[in-house]
Amino acid sequence: MWPQMKVVLHKAKASDLAIVKNLVPYYIYDMSEYMAWATTSDGRHDGCDGIEAYWSDSDKHAFILRAGREPAGFVLLLEGNHGPSIDYSFTDFFVLRKFRRRGVGEQIARQLFTRYPGRWQVDHLKDNKPAAAFWRKVIRRYTRGKFKSSSAVCAEGAVSVLHFTSR
Repeated sequence: MWPQMKVVLHKAKASDLAIVKNLVPYYIYDMSEYMAWATTSDGRHDGCDGIEAYWSDSDKHAFILRAGREPAGFVLLLEGNHGPSIDYSFTDFFVLRKFRRRGVGEQIARQLFTRYPGRWQVDHLKDNKPAAAFWRKVIRRYTRGKFKSSSAVCAEGAVSVLHFTSR
């Protein structure tokens, strides 16, 4: 068993962009199971074009997760991307595997819901059963069951959509 390490959420600084870019291939690899993303011809998982905008655009926010000095994941958050009825949504929420199943993801999500009060939309691919279980549990606990669920289809496939208001 790994020693228990506290994972802390930090607003990403300019110097964190390179670190997040280094974490992206792990995220792409994990998501390739559900997205059918192929590796590059030289065997890499690349992606997240335009990620730099999360460090410059006022409606985009980047966060890095750290366990001590070690990077533990990242979160990319959008403001008002889904029209006037939604204030916030995640584009990417990633915790490195060795930090999963210890409450880290829920702790980070709750911190962000509280830091950004308003109307939230959280969506995930329906085929991503771990994400489905995680988000339903986290949002059910956070809202005490006061959320709405719907389905949609996007370019990547069928998605489950959860709506709630954070406090």
